Amino acid sequence: MAFEAFLTQEKTKPKKGRRITYGISLGLHGALLVVGIIYSFWHVDDLSPPSVTVTFMSAAPPPPPPPPPPKKKTTKTKTKVPTEIVQPKPDQVIQPKPKEEPEEEDDGEDDGEEGGVAGGVKGGVVGGVVGGVVGSTGEGPKFLPPNVASKQLLIDPQDAAYKVVLPAALNHAGWSGWAMVKVCVAKEGTVSDLKITRPADPLLDPLILQAVKRWRYKPFALDGRPVPFCYALRYEISSRAQ
Repeated sequence: MAFEAFLTQEKTKPKKGRRITYGISLGLHGALLVVGIIYSFWHVDDLSPPSVTVTFMSAAPPPPPPPPPPKKKTTKTKTKVPTEIVQPKPDQVIQPKPKEEPEEEDDGEDDGEEGGVAGGVKGGVVGGVVGGVVGSTGEGPKFLPPNVASKQLLIDPQDAAYKVVLPAALNHAGWSGWAMVKVCVAKEGTVSDLKITRPADPLLDPLILQAVKRWRYKPFALDGRPVPFCYALRYEISSRAQ
């Protein structure tokens, strides 16, 4: 046909125009987008940091304590004691006071008696006790060593008549004990006084005193005269000795 070429030519032109229009529109939009992004980076507003104000609240300090009251000055008034002046009488004769002679001190070194006791008195009896009366015969008890006093015994302490019998509560194998007894003997040789100074057992102590009370001694002679004496006795006992 004579118009076919014309018809086809008219249909192809609008397609090309649309493509051009779309390309230009996309280009403009892309350019605007790029420009907007670049502008946003160049024009960034600096944000100022917030300002914080801190206020410290504190109470007022307490007032200082009042000053202490002034001390009162105490004034002591000294009372003067009038001294009385004694005027001598015209007819009175003042006699001088006699001088007192110093007493001689007794050091006890040159005036002691050979064989006497320290602390005794002059004129005492040799072998007497301290504190005795001058001129007395010194009948106080002498304290003898145990080995000397044991030689004065007239009896055998191991004899059944003078020996302690253990009570049933203590009479078992392996039991042993001892006590210290202060024994005082009269000048006749009989026991005059007993005292437990170191107990052995509450059941045994009375039995020891009863047994020692029956002991007899030879009179202890001092300067040819019998005198009382005391000594410390160690009384030992065990169940094996029964």
